[in-house]
Amino acid sequence: MSDVLECDCLIIGGGIAGTVAAKLLLEHGHKVVLVEESSSSKIRLAESLPASIEPLLARIGLFELLTSGPHVRHTGMVSSWGSPLMQTAPLAAAHHGWKVDKQFFIEQIRSTLPKQSTLLGRVKDVFRVAQGWQCSITCANVQNKQVIKARFVLDASGRQGYLPRVLNLQRHTFDKLSAFVTNMSLKAPIKNQPAVAVEAFRDGWTLVSKINDHECMLAIFCNQFTPDFGKLKQCENWHSIAKQTHWFRKVLPQEPFDIKTLNASSHIISQLHGDNWLIAGDAAMSFDPLSSHGMTTAIYMAEKSAQAIHKAFEGEQGALGNYSETMTQIYNSYLNELLGHYRREQRFTDSKFWQSKQQFSAPEVLKVVG
Repeated sequence: MSDVLECDCLIIGGGIAGTVAAKLLLEHGHKVVLVEESSSSKIRLAESLPASIEPLLARIGLFELLTSGPHVRHTGMVSSWGSPLMQTAPLAAAHHGWKVDKQFFIEQIRSTLPKQSTLLGRVKDVFRVAQGWQCSITCANVQNKQVIKARFVLDASGRQGYLPRVLNLQRHTFDKLSAFVTNMSLKAPIKNQPAVAVEAFRDGWTLVSKINDHECMLAIFCNQFTPDFGKLKQCENWHSIAKQTHWFRKVLPQEPFDIKTLNASSHIISQLHGDNWLIAGDAAMSFDPLSSHGMTTAIYMAEKSAQAIHKAFEGEQGALGNYSETMTQIYNSYLNELLGHYRREQRFTDSKFWQSKQQFSAPEVLKVVG
């Protein structure tokens, strides 16, 4: 027979958005259950946070965590974008801040939560019941499934999303972009290695981003218009692209390496809230890694979603709607900024990849999202 656990808010997804939201809702005095599915991915993503996020982190009690552990100061970005020369990125000042070990940061935050508030398992089903929701969880190393009854559901389950599928919500995808990603150890520090190096090539762009002084992440970003797109799953096919770059070719290993393919497209869900539910993080809207907005916005959304849910519990009508309106405005601004950045690269006007990234217009974007 299943156990039944009651709570104020069920949070699906233990990434950065879900974990921060759980922390803040607990501090508001609400009973929270955070469901985290264990990940089999061995790829570590090299995340960055701008210095401008420091007041937010201090406000929600996370800044001290950032100053401990493996996280280090970010010294800025260099790029060959719109020019074959490597130079300080046009918006480099915005990229000064922190290089963050994201998974370690999440674990730091989770260690501050009551153990009973986190479940390791997989959501099997979610459906409405009187005065809220009921969810069945298959927990790791537990024979019986866990049944949770919650007044409210916050979906922070990542790009695939859970509630959008349950509620049949439309996903507006504005482009297509895939990331072929690998991690590598630095046998010896490379002289003058920047924290982040971005390089455009004829049919996409590359990224070299330090994880720490001994590891870095390498990625190739492209789409279905990139010739031999599918062959980039094999590491031997990376070398022809590396020849078109300055920094990427310096760090690309000669020996075989593992590659993981990730969805890096931009999308937003047509509806971000409803009756006793709300969507946050990548489940709500996702960002092209070129923008460096992903982790920053996830933390901001976590704060705002926790505030909105708390206000809704307090009886404030319109709190959830205000959250959705704010997030949609942020996304509109992001799309216009992203479009401008891609259009600054004018060396490859005959490339179908670059044409696909530069073709949608700002009025169309605002009409779709607004």
